Amino acid sequence: MRYICLLVLGLVAINKIKCHVTDRVKILENSETITTQTPVGNKTQIGVKGSEKHESPKAVKNSDGSVYLDDVLFTLKNQNWTDEEEPCLKHIKLLLYSLQNFTLWAVWDWDSQASEPQGLLFANRYQLGNFDQCMSAPWAKTHKELKTKYCLAEIVLERTDKAVRKRVEKPYYPYESALDYIEHRPPHSRPLNELTWGACVPAACAPSTVERLLGVMLARSHLGAAGMRANISVTETCQSNDDEMEYDSLFYAFFIVIGLLVIISLACTYLNCRRDSDERKPGIIQSFCIRENTLDLLRMKKEGIEVFYGIRFLTICLIVLDHQIGIYNSGPISDGFTSDQDVQSPLGLLILHDDLFVDTFFLLSGFLVVTNIAKMKRMPNPLLLILKRYVRLMVAFAVVIFYVCAVFPYTGTGPLWNRAVAHDTEQCRKNWWLNLLMVSNYIDTENICIVVSWYIPCDFHFFVVTVLAYYVYRRVPTLGVTIATVLTVAAVVLPGVINYIYQLSAVQLFTFEFVMNPRGNEEFHVTYIKSHTRFAAYLVGFYSGYLFVTYSKDGNLNRIKQKWSVLGTCAALLLMLVVMVFGSTFLWRSYHPLEGAVYAALNRPAWACGVALLVLCCSFGNVPLVKSFLSWYPWVPLSRLSYGLYLTHTILITRNVFITRNPQHNDYFEIINSTTGVIFWGCIGALLLWLFAEAPANKLLSLCLRSKGNKNTAAVEPTPTSIRTSENNMPTSSGHLHGNLPDTIHFSSKF
Repeated sequence: MRYICLLVLGLVAINKIKCHVTDRVKILENSETITTQTPVGNKTQIGVKGSEKHESPKAVKNSDGSVYLDDVLFTLKNQNWTDEEEPCLKHIKLLLYSLQNFTLWAVWDWDSQASEPQGLLFANRYQLGNFDQCMSAPWAKTHKELKTKYCLAEIVLERTDKAVRKRVEKPYYPYESALDYIEHRPPHSRPLNELTWGACVPAACAPSTVERLLGVMLARSHLGAAGMRANISVTETCQSNDDEMEYDSLFYAFFIVIGLLVIISLACTYLNCRRDSDERKPGIIQSFCIRENTLDLLRMKKEGIEVFYGIRFLTICLIVLDHQIGIYNSGPISDGFTSDQDVQSPLGLLILHDDLFVDTFFLLSGFLVVTNIAKMKRMPNPLLLILKRYVRLMVAFAVVIFYVCAVFPYTGTGPLWNRAVAHDTEQCRKNWWLNLLMVSNYIDTENICIVVSWYIPCDFHFFVVTVLAYYVYRRVPTLGVTIATVLTVAAVVLPGVINYIYQLSAVQLFTFEFVMNPRGNEEFHVTYIKSHTRFAAYLVGFYSGYLFVTYSKDGNLNRIKQKWSVLGTCAALLLMLVVMVFGSTFLWRSYHPLEGAVYAALNRPAWACGVALLVLCCSFGNVPLVKSFLSWYPWVPLSRLSYGLYLTHTILITRNVFITRNPQHNDYFEIINSTTGVIFWGCIGALLLWLFAEAPANKLLSLCLRSKGNKNTAAVEPTPTSIRTSENNMPTSSGHLHGNLPDTIHFSSKF
């Protein structure tokens, strides 16, 4: 009997299921002809371009399917809308009704944006949706009434429960309120209550309407359910498919100038190669010859400081890596929480204070300056030396500024692209002349053109001061020593005094706050980019270079035994490591003004002393592996491209980061991989700068100065302008201008 009852119940269940499926099939068959359903009384129609018929609105049947987003519709209907906002409101209503019916255009628009924030608790600030889907609908040109635009909104969440702030002892306690977790922000970490939301909205919507729409959407999310109030602002111009940038006169001017330089270089190369070797004399043709300028890159000088080649290029590689990490973290990443944790890890100790690498270049620059001018038995006019230095630094820099102003905005797109371009292009178009005058690190520094370019005026200022001081020393030694003493004391003391007066951090740490907006950082403007606070490392290089010249006059470089050379090298590396790591500890240690001032005064010259000790140990002694590695021949051409790489690398990194459509995962292997690509393409760009602009300009200036000198002196045998590998190319005591002015490459360290 029991089995019979079970059989009957099974037949009844099967019959019910069959009836239900049949009813659903009938409903689907009846709805196949419906394209868009709107409520009765809604007069909105969708015109189909190129067709005589218009799609008639259909009434929405009361069913469970229409419940989706009804809360949004209800909220929108019960808000006060102005007459200017009515077209936008009608389109939004139509979008929501069509979305309930799963109409293609409505689902397309809705699917292109994040319906609610995700990953906010893991510091995923950027909710960008699908930028390309919003901007590239297939019907964008045929159905203008469905046109959309992409807007970025900045949102700050605030608590409304007015909870009493408590001291957070367990910031990751799983049973605490998520509001407490969002509100708690450890030092130097990303705020969890701030997000950037990308919205795909009708083209008729004004920014204020977009703000209200996102407010409604946020209220229905899990964040709104907690009662958090959102302060929403849309300040940037929204992007649409019709916003194609037109090429302006500046764009065409850049390619005309570059095209002329390339044509001239190719023509001069052809003419120079057709001449016999004995007919190739310094002149305009040889100045623009690509072959001659390439050979200049490959020539290696044997002067005892060959380790400079490796130090210079490896240092610029480390700088590129640091900037890659910094700019990458300032962009959209999905795991900002992990990055914030890494800051306080042992890895962070090796990254936060890596600005010391720039002081390595200051040391190299000062070292090379004195090794050239100290060997001159008669000092030339210092103004001519300053002019050559200016041209050597400025030509490549001017080309890069021209590129940023004219071409860079056209090289990318994306939800964050316009914002990123504005940080460089607008400032360069406004303040390019400050860079040409070498005062950009003192005037209007909040709008400095290319953030990393602060180094260039610093280097130029250091060169001017040291050359003039040395000129005085050669004329009046006692006065020169006094000036050098004053400069040295001031260079060491001033950073500490300024740090103490302004109560600044001991060092400029590359934390999240800094990389997000370096131009808005107080320490960046007060101490980091100012010449008078960065002079110490340059002077250490100058003095160590003078020491090298003094003890290498007789040509004997084997002055230190190998064991002492190795010991000195180890001590140098240890000193550099201690300075770097100790500076990073100021991130989490309690602040003591006096301690910070002392470290601010001593850390950069101490680092420079470590590099100088390494160079002198390798030059006057034998350090196995280290000396041979740093003197490896492939470093020679690469080191001479370091200046161009310094100028171009941030442009490449910025483009790679801010054309992204979605947050990236902060993977350090991927960062290294990206850095390698930036170094490669940066070197290609530096090579082009050298061949078509930098080398020709330097040689033309030397040619002009030599011609002028020959007019004012007795006729002498002209010397080649290109650098030679022998030491006979050093400036002599002939007393003539061409003999005392270093040639184009020899008297050069862009850093």
